[in-house]
Amino acid sequence: MYPCLQLLDDRADKTRAGCIVLISDGVDKSQFMWSHESLAPTDPIRGLLRKYPVHTLGLFKADPKALHYIAKESYGTYSSITDNKDLDKNIMEALAVCLAGLKTIVAFDTCVDITSSSLEITRVDSGGYTRRAAPGSGISIGMLCAGEVKDLVVYFSYTTGSWERGYYTTLSGITARVTYKDMPGGQASTSTNNCSVSVAVHTTQDGSLPANPCPPFPLVLQQMVRFKVVDLLIGILQELKALKKDAGGAKEKDGVDDPVLQSIAANMLQRKWMEFKQSDESWKAATPKSLLDLGSIDGDVNAMVGILRKGLGVGCIYSWLSSHEMQRATVTGLPAEAMFRTPVMEMMVQKVHRQLLLKEAYEQVAEDRAVYDGAIGLLDGINKRFQLWCKLDAEVPPAFQLDHQHQDDESRNLTDVLHGGISRARQHDIYLAAIHAIKQWQSSSTPERRRMATGRTSRRMHA
Repeated sequence: MYPCLQLLDDRADKTRAGCIVLISDGVDKSQFMWSHESLAPTDPIRGLLRKYPVHTLGLFKADPKALHYIAKESYGTYSSITDNKDLDKNIMEALAVCLAGLKTIVAFDTCVDITSSSLEITRVDSGGYTRRAAPGSGISIGMLCAGEVKDLVVYFSYTTGSWERGYYTTLSGITARVTYKDMPGGQASTSTNNCSVSVAVHTTQDGSLPANPCPPFPLVLQQMVRFKVVDLLIGILQELKALKKDAGGAKEKDGVDDPVLQSIAANMLQRKWMEFKQSDESWKAATPKSLLDLGSIDGDVNAMVGILRKGLGVGCIYSWLSSHEMQRATVTGLPAEAMFRTPVMEMMVQKVHRQLLLKEAYEQVAEDRAVYDGAIGLLDGINKRFQLWCKLDAEVPPAFQLDHQHQDDESRNLTDVLHGGISRARQHDIYLAAIHAIKQWQSSSTPERRRMATGRTSRRMHA
């Protein structure tokens, strides 16, 4: 990675974004046998990773934990491809999503500072985005692509004082101050937005808390659920790590976790997911609401369970975490991997699909032509053999005639014998040639191609 950093540091045009795309198949593990647990807080590698976003793509046996850490620490993304089915398509989609984002960067060094003069802000859930400067500073977002949306959930407390029993509504302000740069190293711009919060207050004379008469806005509930699912999946990965430790170390087979441990993790994830849906207040409050996409989260988690049971590793979980922590599109191999795609990303992915369809069509035409030409060649060979036999039969001399009135019966019989022998030999030879041609054709083409070529050659022979 050091040569990449040096190359970007020495580039001539530093007004353009500098990013790194790291693709690993996991064969050479000498450079990535580390993660956040093995690095000290003051390790220089942390500072190096924060210089440029690193977008990682893990293939097959690549260590998802290390690649996810590299991406998260550098504010990049991690995409995982663990199934070799449609490998070209998956790799091209991952690169299309990544490059579409890099081509449409509109803000650099973005930072969000949320304050309030009347509310006590107790917590801000920002996913993978953290405060990278001094305590009390804003949340660092880094680069922003055109069409991206970052949702932050702000928790606050409000002191009402002594009020009479009943319902009250008050308006209090939260200020979001955003700073960003139009280009790397450029002058910072500032955008300030004020948000008015409607606080519903229900006062009672007993000590019990009433049901919330004003639940959060549906989209806020959805983001709260996403962050809670992130925490749930992180917990599953931590428990899997503990299982590996109890089993005597990191047992692996073909570069991925032991299938038995993966099966245990799958059962654990399925059980905890069911418990979450039954007990979590945010999930239960959001489920009946319209305009929510909680079904995609449910489908993704169920797909993770299936992937773990197949023994394909935890790469899909880490890539899902990367996508939902950074609120940016990745390739996960899960049903809802199109989440967070910008319009330009979607256009690039559709372009990839069109290119793949054209490539498949060209290859199919070439293959059809090859099978067709092969079938014609085999038929031509049989026809030539048949013509040679016909020529030989035609060259048999006619019966010898003694005079104009009488014909030698013995000569005529000899001619008939020759014609009969040639006919039988021709039939046998053509039969063997046809059997040989059929075997050659069957060994060099698929049933679908053979049916197509048969139709074409039949029409040609009929013509």
